[in-house]
Amino acid sequence: MLILSEAVGVGHTKAAEALMQGIELLDPSIEVQVLELGRELHPVSAGLLYRCYLNMVTRYPGVWRKVYDYKQNEPLSLWKQSFIYRMFHRTMKDMLNLISPDLIICTHPFSSSSVACLKRAGYTLRLCTMITDFHAHGAWVQPEVDHYLVSGEEVYTQLMKMGVPKEKVSITGIPLTMNFRIKHNKQEMRQLLGIKDMPTMLVMGGGLGLGGMERLANILAKWRDSLQIVICTGHNERLRRVLEAELHHPNVHILGFVNNIDRWMDASDWLITKAGGITCFEALAKRLPLFIYQPLPGHEENNCEFLIRHKLAIRIDTEEEIADWVDKLLCYPQAISFLEQNMQQFQQMLDPLATARAVLAPLRAADEKRSGKYPPVFISKKPATY
Repeated sequence: MLILSEAVGVGHTKAAEALMQGIELLDPSIEVQVLELGRELHPVSAGLLYRCYLNMVTRYPGVWRKVYDYKQNEPLSLWKQSFIYRMFHRTMKDMLNLISPDLIICTHPFSSSSVACLKRAGYTLRLCTMITDFHAHGAWVQPEVDHYLVSGEEVYTQLMKMGVPKEKVSITGIPLTMNFRIKHNKQEMRQLLGIKDMPTMLVMGGGLGLGGMERLANILAKWRDSLQIVICTGHNERLRRVLEAELHHPNVHILGFVNNIDRWMDASDWLITKAGGITCFEALAKRLPLFIYQPLPGHEENNCEFLIRHKLAIRIDTEEEIADWVDKLLCYPQAISFLEQNMQQFQQMLDPLATARAVLAPLRAADEKRSGKYPPVFISKKPATY
């Protein structure tokens, strides 16, 4: 199996790695490889895409919102798919000829679109696409996709409205690595991480350290005598250096990119973050109460809307709202008991290996058919909705 991601943020690749872990756990005989496709094939073009995206969402969010919203409920036109292929993936066929995968799984719409282009040109392969948000943009939709793996009922319905046959879609949730499947004791994690046993707020801005983190950190710093603040800046080294220079206090911890964010989630009481699909799904799995601050325009605003509507998160936009909630949490933490109950119900519905099982089922069926056995037809079943 070949799992294709793109180096735009961190979430798409984290989902790919979690899926790989699940597949290897269920069937160690399967060889799985994860590639960030654009970076692997054409690093200059992929780097240009990354910088343009970063510029748009940080400096011109209104423009990016219009780009994202334009025909978002329609599949990408063929000329746009062809442009993506020629710009970022034009040598992909040579790579696939070398690897010869039995199945390709895409966790980003660009890689899925380019594989679909190859299939239209006559290249024979099986394509599975995993949508890593709580909302489906039309860029994910191509008729050449054999199987969609989606986070929930609403994405399932959105794909139906865009013409995807229901038998092509499985509701599996978003895959998480083993570290997020178990919630550890909060006090033990604090001791392990070397922080105090006191009310703790975790602040994240995704792998790129976005979402107004500098302003948010300075607002929260007003409570640093009574609130422990852990700020994870991801790969944003400039932001990490700025915050280290601005905030000096034993109760303020500035982290760069870390590989053990699951432990920091276990050690925290609350999380303030933008609305990246993977981060939010990880927090839901850990039952860590979520506050959404400055979601990026487009897909994150849709993620935020989903979480708010299902009472799985609280949105805070202004300094006054942040102040009100921090005071409330410190004086009366039961104020978010409804949120914790809803997250617990959501977490109980999660099957951490559902995505891997959905990927493996058709391959196993094909193997048994070739061997002369006739297994039951694989049917995509929808679990409990949320």
